[in-house]
Amino acid sequence: MKKCPNCKRELKDQLVFCPFDGTPLAEKSAADEFVGLLLDDKYRLDEKVGEGGMGTVYRATHVQMENTVAVKILHPHLASDQYAVERFRREARSAAQIRHPNAVAVTDFGVTREQGIAYLVMEFLEGEDLRHRIKQKRKLDLEEAFVILNQTCSAVSAAHARGIIHRDLKPDNIWLINAVGEAPHVKVLDFGIAKLKASTDSVNLTQKGTIVGTPYYMSPEQCRSEELDAGSDVYSLGVILYEMLSGHVPFDGSTPLAVVLKHNNERPRPLSESCPDIPYQVEQVVERALAKSREDRQASAVQLAQELEAALYAAGVRVGMLGKETPQATFALNSVSATPAKEPAKQSGSGTRAFDSGHQGPARAVRSSDSTLAIGDPASRQAASQTPSLRREGSGGTYAYSANATTAAAPGGSVPATHVRTFNFKFYAIVATVVVGVAAAVTVVMMQPLRTNTVATNAGPAIAGTPPGMVRVSGGTLKMGTDNAMAKAEWRPSHAVPVNDFLLDINEVTNEDYDRFVKETGHPAPPNWVGGEFEPGDSKLPVSYVSWDDARAYAEWAKKRLPTEAEWEYAARGVESRIYPWGDEWSLSYSNSKEDGRNRPRAVGSYANGRSWSGVNDMAGNVAEWVEDDFKPYPNSSAPSQSKRLKVFRGGAFNLTKDELMTYVRWADEPNKKYVWVGFRCAKDVAK
Repeated sequence: MKKCPNCKRELKDQLVFCPFDGTPLAEKSAADEFVGLLLDDKYRLDEKVGEGGMGTVYRATHVQMENTVAVKILHPHLASDQYAVERFRREARSAAQIRHPNAVAVTDFGVTREQGIAYLVMEFLEGEDLRHRIKQKRKLDLEEAFVILNQTCSAVSAAHARGIIHRDLKPDNIWLINAVGEAPHVKVLDFGIAKLKASTDSVNLTQKGTIVGTPYYMSPEQCRSEELDAGSDVYSLGVILYEMLSGHVPFDGSTPLAVVLKHNNERPRPLSESCPDIPYQVEQVVERALAKSREDRQASAVQLAQELEAALYAAGVRVGMLGKETPQATFALNSVSATPAKEPAKQSGSGTRAFDSGHQGPARAVRSSDSTLAIGDPASRQAASQTPSLRREGSGGTYAYSANATTAAAPGGSVPATHVRTFNFKFYAIVATVVVGVAAAVTVVMMQPLRTNTVATNAGPAIAGTPPGMVRVSGGTLKMGTDNAMAKAEWRPSHAVPVNDFLLDINEVTNEDYDRFVKETGHPAPPNWVGGEFEPGDSKLPVSYVSWDDARAYAEWAKKRLPTEAEWEYAARGVESRIYPWGDEWSLSYSNSKEDGRNRPRAVGSYANGRSWSGVNDMAGNVAEWVEDDFKPYPNSSAPSQSKRLKVFRGGAFNLTKDELMTYVRWADEPNKKYVWVGFRCAKDVAK
């Protein structure tokens, strides 16, 4: 009997590879004889470090450059198989096409003339594979699982954009690199059995009736040896996510055939049965990824990552700053729980693997941030929601605001007068004896949100010189921030900021707006667009997954600029210092947020009643918006300064709570970060 060195199963002597995970079963690999060999007078093989179904990996030295690389050699017993050699050649071509921080990069490929040894060259990595991490921890917490899956999905999405299906996603092919105190950086390995969807090759390298992959992670259609698309990889990612969270795969069996039959015919055991603490929102995301029909799964790897992120938001789970302790308030953007960050798993120090050690840091497209300011921390949000009242100075008196109060909309959908602004109670008491005078005064108050601003839409006649789609905001003195003692230090204290007249987009920049910019300039499309195109029907949705750098580039192309933080807050709350753009009390019908359960953005301008005093839409909900400013603590604030350059964004989003949609709430992150719930709008100086 032979024993698989990976899964430890006892297997028959005649087997060469483990049928469950593809690990070679040879007592002593014949590839050991290659140690010390010099390939093509360039690569000296120094040490065997790994082995897979297709080849053996060596730590090697490029003798001319004197640097360490990894070399993968096709197994000798496969070298005489023309299909195996061609598949190995396909591995090099496929991997070389994928340019992504979370995917391995092939740097060279060749076949030696004398020995006929086929090899490919990659940079050398140190770390451990996800299989080892799961065995070490038994199961991963939600935060770590999210960080790993997010980066994996980013790499797989990059491959799908090139028409490449991985076909063998499993924990063994997900490599984790840990810097001290940092979240793991993921590298997806072995795109070697990938198949180019657009290939016109006459030879079908995965011949009909041949199943390529590892049974535990194969999609039902892959088990049936059908044509595969991105949905198959989504299923495999679902299996990996299931295993990370539970410590075991959804389907097991005594033979590979038994596992294959279960993938085709059985529903996976619900995660909550073995992990009662798994939030049901997360369980639903995993169940959808494991749907038998590919049409019922997430449409892409990116969508799987998005749905998991949104589920964690909904469940109140912090998913950033994994393993990082810091005296500064720097947590992930999507940090929505008071759970302390976990310590990173310690590296064994012995795990080394081929492939791209020159990593440039975690992928920026979809991973959660490890530097976003926690100015939306759940502890403070909860405390704020329990505050019985907040008292605010008005223009001639004070009034109490109940943080938990709800007020119905006035007839006709207009904002109730109590939402508009404070007024001098003593003055109106004096004139209250005149009924007509009181009615006139109320009318004046109701009309004041319009001020002198006129929107260049059907909200009113356009002021001469106001560009279409923009509003001229009349300047004034903003009482920026808040004095609420329960609010985050980054939001406090309130302080006076003068704001000059400026122009501001009525709506957030939409997908169709951004698409024109992409097509005219060649700027990269957001990573959640498929093939560089937004989904049909999403033209009026606000663009998201754009960094501050992207937003700045768009603004320059549009001959505009990003608004300053003070301009943004002033347009949202005005001199009245409103709690929300429409007034001081929450209303579910005035914006989209986590409160309504939709968990996705809506077409810009969908909430006319939620329009701010300045005539601007969606300044609460929909997507948060980048502004021009670097983050700096307010004057006399106790908030710590930041060592990194962080850019501010404002406005809450569709997946945040009502307490995070308040007009004084601030967020900040590095200018190259991108999120599914962050977009922007533009501003412009008033012509003099």
